[in-house]
Amino acid sequence: MVVATLAESGMNLSDDVIESIIDKTFEEADTKHDGKIDKEEWKTLVLRHPPLLKNMSLPYLRDITTSFPSFVFYSQVEDA
Repeated sequence: MVVATLAESGMNLSDDVIESIIDKTFEEADTKHDGKIDKEEWKTLVLRHPPLLKNMSLPYLRDITTSFPSFVFYSQVEDA
């Protein structure tokens, strides 16, 4: 989602910069340092950064797929 949104908005960031943003966000969220973000950690992160919750809502995701079609066509989810 991050890559598709940045590409469609014209922000040409290198893969290293995007990876750094994702890594820093995960590092901030994973306060237990166990490689996972549990519900408590997620809640803490969202309370510190309320716009995150807006960006994860169904209406926003519906809007982003309309505004940024490559998000739909190039997104992949791997089964765990």
